[in-house]
Amino acid sequence: MGGMHIENTTGDKNLDAILFNQKKGLESVFPVKVDLYFGVERNRSGNAFFHPSCKSLYCNGRIVLGLFLMQELSKRSDSYIRLVSVFAHEYGHAMQQKYGWSGNGKWRELHADYLAGYYIGLCRLSTESEVLSGFTEFASRGNYDYNNPDFHGTPEERSCAFIEGFKYAYKPNTNIYTAYNEGKKYVISNNPCNKYRNVSNAGYYIPPSSGDYFLLYLAAYVVLISNDIYVQPNINFYPYKSEQLVGSRLGLSYGLRKQFMRSSLEYGVSTYGSRISSFDINYLHDLQIHSIPGRIQPYFGIGMNAGNYGFGMSGQFGLYLPLLDRLKVDIRYKLGNRINQLQLGLIFKYQKEYFWNKSREKF
Repeated sequence: MGGMHIENTTGDKNLDAILFNQKKGLESVFPVKVDLYFGVERNRSGNAFFHPSCKSLYCNGRIVLGLFLMQELSKRSDSYIRLVSVFAHEYGHAMQQKYGWSGNGKWRELHADYLAGYYIGLCRLSTESEVLSGFTEFASRGNYDYNNPDFHGTPEERSCAFIEGFKYAYKPNTNIYTAYNEGKKYVISNNPCNKYRNVSNAGYYIPPSSGDYFLLYLAAYVVLISNDIYVQPNINFYPYKSEQLVGSRLGLSYGLRKQFMRSSLEYGVSTYGSRISSFDINYLHDLQIHSIPGRIQPYFGIGMNAGNYGFGMSGQFGLYLPLLDRLKVDIRYKLGNRINQLQLGLIFKYQKEYFWNKSREKF
């Protein structure tokens, strides 16, 4: 099918887990259900496609991702965002099939590019530089073979459709159905777009939504009620991401802490490479062990994390060692169903006492 030998697995359990987890995310946005397969391209040229046939009940078709395509993308530092963009493009075709849109081939391809851009923007999966990656991914797959029945659009048309969908996701009160209709209007009107410009140089303005303001206020409130900042480089003894997509066991965790009498609550993120991999919450409680020197404070705790690997819980044990009045070293070991990690970092207390309490003391 499609010049491919079809398989049910990539042959890499970690990569399978990543892709099927991303499939769940896509199907929480796109109103379709698909069967996911993997193919070995006979011509060794990276490819992916949607086909309307499937074996599952209540299924809208099948998506086949080519192994050579994934190998090709995995060689890039921004492999994840490029792969998700291609994946979302095929989900755009599945939605077209479900709702019976039979526009010409080029229109359908540009429409799927638009929906892929919308999904990336909606999920806030990327920074500006990562948007540029998806932007250029679709540009690189365009051509000028106008007479080819499989013509997908020029590099400019494909990249413009992607970025227009991305920008639409930042408008208030949008959803996949309004994006579907706006995307149709966009491509049918001959893909109106400013001349292709590099995102990082053009500086596209994306207006903030009411949700963005809420997140800004929430972030300010969290900073005000917290006491500490923590930064913890870490080493992972078994990474849950495929080495093809990450290529490193080293990571970084950072965030804020709320300090109580003998315990603390941490909330932050963990990153691998330049991308956030999970959101973390840890509750830690001090231990009183008389045989340990007084300057060293042992603790234990539990943690929760949610991200690209799914949901996980962990147990934690560590030690604090004061360096200065507001600065201490934190050595920690974490073990759970999604993590096996050693951390060595710093905790800085930026707020010993809330400023509103200081104000009361003056009066």
